[in-house]
Amino acid sequence: MSQTDGKRTTNAQNTATTPDASAAIRSILLDGEEILVDSRPAWSAWSFHLIAAGLLVVGSLLTSEPAAIGGGIVVAGVIAAYVWFQREKVRYLVTDRRIVVVTGISSRQTNETWMEDVRGMQTGASFVERILGHGHITVSDSILSRGSLMALSGIQGLTLGGISNYEEIANVVRNRQAERKAGTY
Repeated sequence: MSQTDGKRTTNAQNTATTPDASAAIRSILLDGEEILVDSRPAWSAWSFHLIAAGLLVVGSLLTSEPAAIGGGIVVAGVIAAYVWFQREKVRYLVTDRRIVVVTGISSRQTNETWMEDVRGMQTGASFVERILGHGHITVSDSILSRGSLMALSGIQGLTLGGISNYEEIANVVRNRQAERKAGTY
């Protein structure tokens, strides 16, 4: 299964030939590697920004001053462009071999871990995240205790944040690990 921006699609092809995988993504895949999940942070991760932009537009439209209306719309547009840019520059990939966080638009960086190196995984959603319909996943090469401060304990983790279907993605990782631990590696 492949997941693109929250929409499920069946993908049994080799990802290197999958038309919906961009050239930039295909370039970081290993030969024969298959994408199981391809997702970005949910728009709801920037709900407060988008609500502020909407309120700014409504507030400026309530004034009778053309300069205030124009200014409000321009500032709201800048906020919306910022949100688009922040969302567009992050991509989460779960393949049959790795978990990869790709960041950047003009330049690109990856942060990745091999499936067999994952020893601990935490999923969660704060109260606000649950209301907004998203959560986060943190994977590590060590067991993560619930509520631990990873930075203080020296444990490094890979976090996928603002994901609308975080439990589904965590289950993809769990299922893939179960398959690999059953003797397929």
